[in-house]
Amino acid sequence: MVSGPELDHARETAETALRHMAVLGIPATPENYAVWFAYAAGSDPHLRRTIDILMDNGQEFDDLRNAELHARFVLPTYRTSAVDTVADDLHAVAGQLSTTVGHAGDGVRRYGDALSNVSGALHQTDAGDIEMRSLVTGLMQETRAMEANNARLRERLEQSSSEITRLRESLEETRREASTDGLTGIANRMRFERELRTAAAAAMEDGTTLCLLMADIDHFKVFNDTHGHSVGDQVLRLVARVLSEAVRPGDLVARYGGEEFTVILPDCELDEAARIAERIRDRIGHRHVVRRSTGDNLGAVTLSLGATAYRFGEPIAQAVERADAALYRAKQAGRNRVEVDGDPAAA
Repeated sequence: MVSGPELDHARETAETALRHMAVLGIPATPENYAVWFAYAAGSDPHLRRTIDILMDNGQEFDDLRNAELHARFVLPTYRTSAVDTVADDLHAVAGQLSTTVGHAGDGVRRYGDALSNVSGALHQTDAGDIEMRSLVTGLMQETRAMEANNARLRERLEQSSSEITRLRESLEETRREASTDGLTGIANRMRFERELRTAAAAAMEDGTTLCLLMADIDHFKVFNDTHGHSVGDQVLRLVARVLSEAVRPGDLVARYGGEEFTVILPDCELDEAARIAERIRDRIGHRHVVRRSTGDNLGAVTLSLGATAYRFGEPIAQAVERADAALYRAKQAGRNRVEVDGDPAAA
């Protein structure tokens, strides 16, 4: 039950959140309220710093920015914590079952040992009372029956504990699969968006530069239609592998959709991002696709890439749009090239 002081604190936090929203002209929707309640409560330092930077820079809290704050800081907490909580609870239950059964078994065994000792002592005594020995014998029989029942219970509970452990492992595997592209084995778009939000918050907190690459396979549709979807899938896996090998440790490569890929480059200046993009382009250009069934060389695959740097406080979608626009310019300029977005400090 919520106590008086806790209730007062929650009320003060709610009033502070609503006051901020009123001053900034933010509609009091459930999504916006969740963001600003977390800000007023100070429960997420990354959220607080992001909003402080936006307010210090006089940024407008329009519908797009409000939706971005909710998607970046509120939704991931609900989704991730729910899965993690279930997994942790399953693990805890399994541990508790094992401990409880172990203690119960130890107790019954100690009780049985004690009765055995008493029974042995009575039978060794010449003056032992027959009735007493009979009583102890009966207790020993009941104890053995109890031990047998306890053994069966222990076996059943151990089976349940094993099943819970398997369920937890299955849940963790499902969580990994939900973040992985099934064809290429790299991160999928959902994980990319989640990781990009986290990387943007960390960049603002640390004052470091965060860059983003968008890459697209040139003429992929023609290649796919000419040689078949199985070869097209082979090309997608090849590009994913080369991308993963060409980036730095700690960078994230993801399949954005179709034949488009993206790379998150934390703590990376824009000129270094351009060099990484060129390295990727060059390595892809030197790889040839071979039809596995016949060994025929189907030629080289090329990539067009766009690079940009994240601007502190901006909606994540804007950074993605700039990288995509740079990619489009690379396509328009003849493909198989890298285009870099303008000055990241520009407004």
